[in-house]
Amino acid sequence: MTSSIVQKLMSLVTVISEARTPLTFSELVEQTGLNKSTLHRLLGIAADEQLVQHVKGSKVYLLGPKVFDLVRNAYSGYDIQAVALDEMMRLHAQFDGNVTLGVPNGTDVVYLRLIEAKGSLGGIQRPGMREPVHCSASGKALMAYLPPAVCDAMLSDHVFERFTERTITDADTFRAALREVRAQGFAANDREEYDHFLGISAPIFNYMGDPIAVLNIWTVHTRHSIDDIMGWSDALVASAQEVTRMIGGKNPD
Repeated sequence: MTSSIVQKLMSLVTVISEARTPLTFSELVEQTGLNKSTLHRLLGIAADEQLVQHVKGSKVYLLGPKVFDLVRNAYSGYDIQAVALDEMMRLHAQFDGNVTLGVPNGTDVVYLRLIEAKGSLGGIQRPGMREPVHCSASGKALMAYLPPAVCDAMLSDHVFERFTERTITDADTFRAALREVRAQGFAANDREEYDHFLGISAPIFNYMGDPIAVLNIWTVHTRHSIDDIMGWSDALVASAQEVTRMIGGKNPD
């Protein structure tokens, strides 16, 4: 079946978007497999629609401003709570714990939505509540994927307040915890802020691979052990990845 012009146009824009360095016309012929006349026609259409732009000096092609307008409009328009709700409900049905959605705010995590466990766990996290990053699974999951320079700047004057005997109280230990998060893809909190609460968190990424939100499941140690909830991590990470996919995000390299 002959590819439609829409398919060919999308393939062309994809090649340009994924190129490590801007491509010339000859390189686009090689990369796309299109003949010169077809490629020339498609580039004309893409340029007219501002999907592609031609840099005359270096004779290369870049993504056009319309692409960035579409991305910006999409990100300013979606409600992360609405997008994540189905995955939160799925986790809630599968596990005996509270499910929350949080977003970063400086060196705090702010929780936007909570779905309580079927049997009340004596709620601590509530919509609007804030937690310091150093003593929460959500904070670790968000901080672990920041560029090192950004992370260092945020921690330079952070106060590592002790809440329990398990609280991380210095930057070096916290950085070691972040390396562990990156290695396993999720973060854990074993009674680091409250003596009886523990949980796991997985990050949600935007189109640049930046962490913009976090899904979290938490419970009490009288009902579950840290080993119990670590067993929930595959499902949690899968849900966070699905929300990432739905908002057009990607995992960081």
